[in-house]
Amino acid sequence: MASHDDGASKIAKAAVLSFFATCLIIIIAFSTNSWLETDGTLENPKFIQLGLWNFCLREFKDVKHLYDRVFNGCRHVLDEEYHIIDWLLRPPFFIAVQLFFTLCFMLMLVGIAGTLMYVLCFTYEHQVKLLRALAWDLTIAAFCGTIAVITFGALGDSRDWMPDFEHNFLSWSFGLAVVGTFGLYLSATLFFIEAKVQAKKHRDTTSQATFSMEHKV
Repeated sequence: MASHDDGASKIAKAAVLSFFATCLIIIIAFSTNSWLETDGTLENPKFIQLGLWNFCLREFKDVKHLYDRVFNGCRHVLDEEYHIIDWLLRPPFFIAVQLFFTLCFMLMLVGIAGTLMYVLCFTYEHQVKLLRALAWDLTIAAFCGTIAVITFGALGDSRDWMPDFEHNFLSWSFGLAVVGTFGLYLSATLFFIEAKVQAKKHRDTTSQATFSMEHKV
């Protein structure tokens, strides 16, 4: 932890632990394929599951019948085989979800770098600025995550997207994205509190030093 005489406060430890736990949750949500799934009650579902970056389909055909091709298997969303139905797989709302959750993920990576600096090598004199920067970074990340999960939660299992919508449900990867977003808000709040506490300590220390110098003179 940043080096100073009092050691790491309980709030600082809680902020760091909360943030790294949140990072693990968001990484899993970002990389897994269970944002939306079929409930398993259909014998031959056309749609199996999807994540932000992969779609799993079975004997799936273009609903507008522009192509006679049948699509099978789990593929990356930008895979060449699925390119001809990209308009169906990635409607504007889903592109927005991908964009905002990717921004959330990238800001989280910035937060990881900043937190490691705080834990390993940042000096006491500069830590308040770093704590505030971390808090704002994670707040913006949480805001981006909020837009992503609200958008997907509202439109992800709608009748206008994947087939057999009544048999589809928001699954555990989406749940982790929601939990991770709340975790970012919590971590940001803890970093803000710690920054305020350390700023007060710094002011008190400065005031005491000034008072001592005046009395010596």
